[in-house]
Amino acid sequence: MDEAYGEKGRSRRLETRRGDQIFGLEDLADHVGQRPSRAMVEALVPENDPLLAQMVATDPGKKYAMIWGILSSISAERSPSPLRLSSRDYAGLELGAGTIILEEVGDRAGDHVGERMRGGRIFVRCRAGDYLGQEMSGGGIVSKGCGNYAFRNMHGGRVAVLGDAGSCIGLGNCGGRIVVRGNCGERAGWLMHAGSLRVRKDAGDYLGLLMSGGTIKVLGKAGRRAGWRMKGGSIEAKAFGPEAADKCSSHPVTG
Repeated sequence: MDEAYGEKGRSRRLETRRGDQIFGLEDLADHVGQRPSRAMVEALVPENDPLLAQMVATDPGKKYAMIWGILSSISAERSPSPLRLSSRDYAGLELGAGTIILEEVGDRAGDHVGERMRGGRIFVRCRAGDYLGQEMSGGGIVSKGCGNYAFRNMHGGRVAVLGDAGSCIGLGNCGGRIVVRGNCGERAGWLMHAGSLRVRKDAGDYLGLLMSGGTIKVLGKAGRRAGWRMKGGSIEAKAFGPEAADKCSSHPVTG
């Protein structure tokens, strides 16, 4: 091909690599790879809002999920009104401002929704997948429900799960506020350092496992071995299962 078109063919490819021709997710991935930083994507993202909207409307599959997630956040930050999207993996990745409303797509919701978000709002009108709000430091998330490892390594922000949450919610938390209106699975608040977790119904086994700070309140019952090997913080619940740590406080929890 180079021999047939000479220098013209090579110049055309070079121009594309410099970011002058970005028409879709595949073009962008050619420049930044499949797991880029936000800064890399921002340097090449189209200034043309209709083109950006077209890219965000594209199904990225697994291959371009992280790129799409960053683009969804950039689009929401530019939009004067809430951005409505299908709940796909990495939606709202590193969101800094604006509002995203996620609807269910197919028979599953996205994983890693709102990961590393710093501000803005995300409303998930279905049960989110795993790793909801992982490493978030600001902003807010409201979700109908969520899978495992929600709000892992959370540093700040406020979140509400309107239904049930899976296992390991709030793992390694260093701040922020989590409210679960339903039940949560086992190992909630595992390795928690700071922040708060409130569960309106019941919590599974090993609540607050190895926690060193923060507060956990359960209006219902906590499973076995709550507070096991905890070093600090506080755990309150209406009742505890067998082998709960001595530091756990069993009495009616209000407020």
